[in-house]
Amino acid sequence: MRKLALFIVAALFATSLPSFAQGLNVVSFKLLETDLTANTRGTQKMDQNGETAALIKIVTPEQGFLFDGGSLGIVGTEQKPGEIWLYVPRRAQKLTISHQTFGVLRDYYYPISVQGGRTYEMLLDIGTGRYVTITTSVPRSELTIDGEFAGQSPIYNRYMNYGRHKVQAVNDRYEGIQEFVILANDSTNKVVSVDMRDMSDHFGDVLLTVDNNAEIYFNGRMVGTGSWKTQLREGVYEVETRAPDCDPVKSSFTVVAQINNEIKATPPTPHTGYLSVYTRPATATAVYNGSHALTLQESNILPIGTYQVEISRKGYLTETHEYTVTRNETTTDTVTLKRIKYVKPNTFYFGGAYTLRTLAGASGIVGAVIYNNDLQLSYTLGLTKSQTAYWYNSNEGARYQSGVSYKMSSMAAKYGYQINLMNKFAITPQLGFSIDKLSATIEDGSVTYGDKATCTCITIGVKLLLVPFQHCYLFAAPELGIANKKGGDFERIAEATNVSAGGFTANFGVLINF
Repeated sequence: MRKLALFIVAALFATSLPSFAQGLNVVSFKLLETDLTANTRGTQKMDQNGETAALIKIVTPEQGFLFDGGSLGIVGTEQKPGEIWLYVPRRAQKLTISHQTFGVLRDYYYPISVQGGRTYEMLLDIGTGRYVTITTSVPRSELTIDGEFAGQSPIYNRYMNYGRHKVQAVNDRYEGIQEFVILANDSTNKVVSVDMRDMSDHFGDVLLTVDNNAEIYFNGRMVGTGSWKTQLREGVYEVETRAPDCDPVKSSFTVVAQINNEIKATPPTPHTGYLSVYTRPATATAVYNGSHALTLQESNILPIGTYQVEISRKGYLTETHEYTVTRNETTTDTVTLKRIKYVKPNTFYFGGAYTLRTLAGASGIVGAVIYNNDLQLSYTLGLTKSQTAYWYNSNEGARYQSGVSYKMSSMAAKYGYQINLMNKFAITPQLGFSIDKLSATIEDGSVTYGDKATCTCITIGVKLLLVPFQHCYLFAAPELGIANKKGGDFERIAEATNVSAGGFTANFGVLINF
């Protein structure tokens, strides 16, 4: 009895040994009718007689095999993913295969005639498992075998070791799981079928968005830009957002079945640099790209790129500078602001004034300042009437003719030199020449007397400028007019009324300058 027990234990132990102890074995050998690899330029090889060799594609999960073709020899071998390409001469009859781990297969005789320029397939069993074909009830489903993605169904001739395995199949909303065991007594080419079913009740609609139109990656491939709309099975997932000049960022989210899941992903992190702008005076303000505040006199962390920075301070000219921020580097600049010259040494101006004199008026003014030399032209339209003058015809016995009132208009040209006393105040001594012209209005009677009578004057005055804000002058300009030429009519009218030839005049008004 003891010997029988030992025999049973030894038998069980033998069946539990690593399966490679069973040695190498050829599962199948066949001609691939439509495979032209052996006779295609670039993949064909010639034997020592100059004839096209046959190609045997040996399917095996391992590497490190040695091949002996006997007296006819071996033309060549190439290792490919999942298989070995073995080139043999035509009419080859047998093959010896050896491996330092899995042993030796001696004198394997090809079951069919080997012809030059033809392609064959050999399934080589290393003795640790079986070749398995996996199919699914829904074609072209994605398969994961023992946690590793294996491609789309169907999968043919996948070598799998003895033991328990798990296949998961997914195709849109269809899913399936199949567990199976590979045993030594299974057929040499085991077939596993995965039955799949509709899992719609476990899916939810997903709308995932990300700022800055970033790219969205899911399971290693890009699925959208800025947004991604899809349907996913309930559970927890992860996406990665990417953009140029940014570090990618991963975001996890949870999908709840049978609802609309709106997810906001974290945008990628921009590459940044540093911008430091110093100003004189220091108490200025700055904005970049139109609306974003920039801290002056300190280092600002900004995404890399080009920025338009506008620097301003009350009483100083606003300046705009362009800066380029590069990754992990500091861009530094110092800006000296220029004071606003409210009273300008070079400018063009125009405006209007109220002219205060015996006969008041409204003046239009235009002028230019060139290196503080002020050239000015003006025209004054008379507004107020003089006293009424009564005129008689002395040739007819002093017979009464009419009562006439007068308005006085003036044209003037002046030269002055502008003296800036303060930033917003200046004084301009002026010397000028003016022509005064009267316009008559009959108040009684029918005879007009002294219409268009003129008087010329030399004027001496001063223009006082006050600048409340840039481009605007408030001014007062008192002056004294000295008559140097009066027509006879003008002189008679001045004696008969309050019309003045020359005298004191003051202008009060506003000038706009550029």
